[in-house]
Amino acid sequence: GTPVYCIDVECVATGKQHHDRSVAQIAMVDMYQRLVFNLVVKPDKPVVSYLEPLTGLNKKIVDEHGMSFDEAMAIVRSHLPPQAVLCGMNIRQDVEWLHLDEHKDFNYMIDLTTLFRVWND
Repeated sequence: GTPVYCIDVECVATGKQHHDRSVAQIAMVDMYQRLVFNLVVKPDKPVVSYLEPLTGLNKKIVDEHGMSFDEAMAIVRSHLPPQAVLCGMNIRQDVEWLHLDEHKDFNYMIDLTTLFRVWND
């Protein structure tokens, strides 16, 4: 069957604007809920805030376990077959942060936020 992976990206703040973010963690599980990888990325810009309450990351974790973005992406690409389906919450943003291309790096994506959207009466 078609391989399905759930991916999540956490970012740290590298500036004071809401869009000043750098990838700091990339995790992926397969369709059997097995962890494929959990990578910590050391941003190439100075970190203003690790956003620890949201990300679970701090300076110690990033300094001790962080790798370059390019190293992390080599691992991501080595585990992601081109026929894969990616799913996640707001997955399009994660795909953008990782510079992945739909129909090239993976087949297509499913945004879980659209599946679980509810409306109040």
